[in-house]
Amino acid sequence: MIFVLPAIAQKQPGIPQPRGPVDLSDTSNLVIFIILPILVIIFFFFWRKAMKKRKADAEEEENEKKRRQ
Repeated sequence: MIFVLPAIAQKQPGIPQPRGPVDLSDTSNLVIFIILPILVIIFFFFWRKAMKKRKADAEEEENEKKRRQ
């Protein structure tokens, strides 16, 4: 009974619940469920590559300073 009460308390009335598979023929659903996740993944890989490049450049610059001393 202790575990059931928090689960019931989490359910909010009046919020629509999903009733089946997503209809991808609707343009808004296509954008939300297909295009946006793909764009997020692509931007993540570009961001990660840029961060690695910045880190490598910073290390290279630090090594240059050490060589000069």
